[in-house]
Amino acid sequence: MPLATKVLPMRSTPLYTAGSLLMDLLDELNLCVLNDGRPTRRGTPTQNPSAVDLSIYSPFSSEELLLALNGLSDSSPGIDGIPYSFLIRAPDRAKLYFLNLLNIFFDQGTIPDVWKQQIVIPIPKPGKDPLDHNSYRPIALSSVLLKVMEHMIRNRLEWFVESQGILSKTQFGFRKGLSTLDSLSILTTDIRLAFKKKEYLVGVFLDIASAYDNVLLPVLRQKLLHLSVSEKLVRLIYSTLTSRSISVRYQDTLLPPRLIFKGLPQGSVLSPLLYSIYTYDLDRTVESFCNILQYADDIAIYVSSSSILEATCRLNSALQYLGDWLLTHGLSLSVSKCSCVIFSRKRLIPEIDISFDGEKIPRTNKVKFLGLILDSRLSGVPHFNYIIQKAEKGINVLRALSGAWWGAHPYSQKLLYNAIIRSHFDYASFLLDPCNKSALDKLTKTQSKCLRIILGAMKSSPINALQIECVDPPLYLRRQYLSDRFYVKAAQNSSHPLLEKLELLSSLSSSSDSSQNIPCILLSFLKFNRLPTPIEKVPLNPLFSNSFESLIFQPPIILNFGISKDSISARQEFYSILSEHWQGWLTMYTDASKLAEDGCVGAAVWIPVYKIALSLKCPPVSSVFTGESIAILEAILYAKSHSLNNCIIFTDSLSCLQTILANPFKSKTKFPIILKIREALFECKKNNINIVLAWIPSHRGIPGNETVDSCAKNAISTGSLEYFKLYSHDVSSLSRTHLFKSWNTHWNNTKKKAGRHYSEVQHTIPPRPWFFKYINLSKRIVSIICRLRIGHSCTPVHLAKLRIKDSSICECGLDEGTADHILFNLRHTNHFFI
Repeated sequence: MPLATKVLPMRSTPLYTAGSLLMDLLDELNLCVLNDGRPTRRGTPTQNPSAVDLSIYSPFSSEELLLALNGLSDSSPGIDGIPYSFLIRAPDRAKLYFLNLLNIFFDQGTIPDVWKQQIVIPIPKPGKDPLDHNSYRPIALSSVLLKVMEHMIRNRLEWFVESQGILSKTQFGFRKGLSTLDSLSILTTDIRLAFKKKEYLVGVFLDIASAYDNVLLPVLRQKLLHLSVSEKLVRLIYSTLTSRSISVRYQDTLLPPRLIFKGLPQGSVLSPLLYSIYTYDLDRTVESFCNILQYADDIAIYVSSSSILEATCRLNSALQYLGDWLLTHGLSLSVSKCSCVIFSRKRLIPEIDISFDGEKIPRTNKVKFLGLILDSRLSGVPHFNYIIQKAEKGINVLRALSGAWWGAHPYSQKLLYNAIIRSHFDYASFLLDPCNKSALDKLTKTQSKCLRIILGAMKSSPINALQIECVDPPLYLRRQYLSDRFYVKAAQNSSHPLLEKLELLSSLSSSSDSSQNIPCILLSFLKFNRLPTPIEKVPLNPLFSNSFESLIFQPPIILNFGISKDSISARQEFYSILSEHWQGWLTMYTDASKLAEDGCVGAAVWIPVYKIALSLKCPPVSSVFTGESIAILEAILYAKSHSLNNCIIFTDSLSCLQTILANPFKSKTKFPIILKIREALFECKKNNINIVLAWIPSHRGIPGNETVDSCAKNAISTGSLEYFKLYSHDVSSLSRTHLFKSWNTHWNNTKKKAGRHYSEVQHTIPPRPWFFKYINLSKRIVSIICRLRIGHSCTPVHLAKLRIKDSSICECGLDEGTADHILFNLRHTNHFFI
């Protein structure tokens, strides 16, 4: 809820509260606070507060403050020792003082010197010489009060530069909806295009020395002003960065402070965005000579050509112009850390001379770019060997936590495997597939080793059975699954450069190529381009298509209407609450329905007073969540277009309402319909149309809810096709469907050779491992059950197959030592499974 605009006078008792702390700061600035909470400079006349303007050029609003505090958790505090929780749990009166204080700073373009005092902790970079001072990354710990203000500035500034398309299209670092995979996918696709054209792709991978620390603040200030950023905001940002006082903490000792007049503080939420703005025009210096990719300060420039000489000339020219740009911006290249790689599948690779400022850039056969090791032939061998080496550390952790009969439950071990081992397998691996088969086989063996440790299974256990028992798919199928998910996310951006490159790669690929020789990302492109309904594309991230006011707006949503989910008298309670608190309000009901997995989704709006039903139909791939969102949006738009004031819209979709309420700047998934709902609600508020969304339980006998449920089911066949579109978050669910379908085919093809016994026990692939339901069982019991299910246990019959025992006869001497004989004919069986 927005903060109150009127507060009581401060208590005279000196309590250590956020309000008293902020009052002290106000006193330092020679300010006084009126009884209505508005600060004013002493000796100046006061004015009535003007109407709140939520544009990015206006003072900060209470909604912005609450949005910035939303989701913050305590971290290492600054020199004042104040944590985030101090401000989060402060009363509204203290938050209002803090907001007023920030607006004074915003108006004056300055902040207190105490906020500029930072503690710097040097964090050693992995694999670097600890005796070299360049081997440490300086992390700055600032005042929490300053960091909250930085969050508010970041939200404004990020929305402005993204909505205006200011940042470079080649910059993928720390931008919402973009990641390292976007940059790597473009580069690897260009390499494959060069291979198809039988050309060389010469890439130069650059390392900017201490990029953040060498940013020239006056240049940054001029760029912000040139880009039409609010002058007040620019002055405030400039004040936070200049004349900073840092004290290095080394071995619990705080060294004397020193002043810093340049650079961006490491660890600040503003620094990545400001660096992207600082380098927004970097690509213009080289784009006429070569291609360029940026991820913060990691840069790759490359040229594809049939002539090494031509590629050399273009890259040297690009580096010359790039050097001039870096010089004017106070940055420099560390040439010894730069590298040049010639990507080609030709046997003979000619020499190349790439230099910067008279110093030759060393040529190598492989390079590590954004965590992915790319070798000159794109074989994947160096990268997967590196991944296997990293995975061994995680495997040792699994070994240390349990053995075959003791230790952690397989549930915990499976989660640990996903986090510290499989995550290495997953990262960007689909971009190298297809590649060297032996490297991929080593990866599969590593997976098998991990699953055996988790289950306590024998080494002879077939890998296909282990994969199903742990519900961990074959790695080649998981790579395709990850590729599908990434492509669907990229495909919603109509201006994504990858789409055009995949179109070209598809045209160059031969129709006779088998699916094993086609890159995973190209298979995803071909698969999802054949959908009967195309994926809905937008030119801009949906978040930045909304107005800033609608993003910080607090939607009027009631999650607890006073009716419990299991109430048997929900109908009577509902009408009682309506008559008591919502007398005279127009009620509307929304719902969505999907009767078959491959059927369409129906969405409906029911207005009882007017006997009006709005019916809408969505494609089969759509989720019920999407249908519910569309129904809510249509209800709001109907009320807005007909100027229906005082409307309360009831829905039984709690997840939709929670998503609408979530902080849009911190939500991982940006649902376009949800953002449109926020925009529509904000427009209604501006037009003085009161609309409230409320949750009610489904199937509790509430007449309006039951009626709209019937309307939604009818809409599956008769609904309007206005929203018959595919959204990326819905299409993404197809990736899992394709994965299990391909996995079932793989299982049916391999179980005849290995895992025949297990196929008789487990006919289909379960959604989750069976032992997830029995987390109270001991590791010993789970291991015994898993061995029996797989059919590889320490029975005389199996040990004889492995030639560990000479005979398969049971120790009792009466029959073959099978698992059935031991379990049902002998009284003591434990020693057979040790």
